[in-house]
Amino acid sequence: MKKPEILVSVPSDIGAQRLGTSLALDALFVADAERSNPVLKKFPVKVIASYPNKRGEVGPYAQGKYAKLLSELNNNTAKEISAIVKNQYPLIISGDHSNAIGIMAGVREAIGANKKLGVIWVDAHADLHTPYTTPSGNLHGMSLSASMGYDNIELSRSTIDAGLKPFWEELKHCGASRLTPKIGPEDIFFIGLRDFEIQEYHLIRDYKLNHYSPYDVKAKGLTYILDQAVSYFKDYDAVYVSFDVDVLDTSVSTGTGTPVYNGLLLAEAKQVVDTLKRLKNIRLWEFTEINPLLDNNNSMSKAVIELIDVLMED
Repeated sequence: MKKPEILVSVPSDIGAQRLGTSLALDALFVADAERSNPVLKKFPVKVIASYPNKRGEVGPYAQGKYAKLLSELNNNTAKEISAIVKNQYPLIISGDHSNAIGIMAGVREAIGANKKLGVIWVDAHADLHTPYTTPSGNLHGMSLSASMGYDNIELSRSTIDAGLKPFWEELKHCGASRLTPKIGPEDIFFIGLRDFEIQEYHLIRDYKLNHYSPYDVKAKGLTYILDQAVSYFKDYDAVYVSFDVDVLDTSVSTGTGTPVYNGLLLAEAKQVVDTLKRLKNIRLWEFTEINPLLDNNNSMSKAVIELIDVLMED
């Protein structure tokens, strides 16, 4: 079983409502250093350039905050991730989930346009909004739609500013090849999904996206759902696992900006990691949305370190 070989930080937090996720890697190193057998010091570390000094320069676009900056940042991320994935299996600690646009583009660049790329989205949220449907304007809720090249204009809430459109197009075409879409609806598998708006629900329903909520976990069993995921992606050329910590129950996910009750318990999350890590075609693993500024006693980072332990076990 292959294990992650390099620790990569993509620290931008400007795609989220609340700052702090840019500090995730530092918080993880603090949590890890308090243990008798630290795991993170075993990794070489690469930090991808971010814009921590740009918060506040939100720009004029209410339906796509920081869209210009995020289009630049994600294009840079795609270039960096592509180079890494071609040679190594990275463990990525990203700030907010808008960074997944560049990460997804990077994996796609690395494997080529004609290969099958699967995405396991372990998250309380669908992240299927667009500038046309967003209730907040935060890009971390649009990462999957951007990667699928979707606008969802049919269910739009409002007309977007004409100046925003080229930056949204840039995000959809993220990466050197300008390829869109990076993935199709059939390439996504949601685990833990439970908080989404009607516009996202229509996409989930109409495109028959694979999705399992915590209610499904209770009704069908976590082992059944994970077996479904492993079986579904067994013939894919590459798999990207993105684990948003708000998939965890609020009793665990204290340090994140968008907690949602009735999530996975830590023992269940460990089972998720232990099962999915055995996919032979996995190319990259991501933990995202860890926010130590919202935490108490760095509890979120301590929980994630336990999950990384599982990821690195034989």
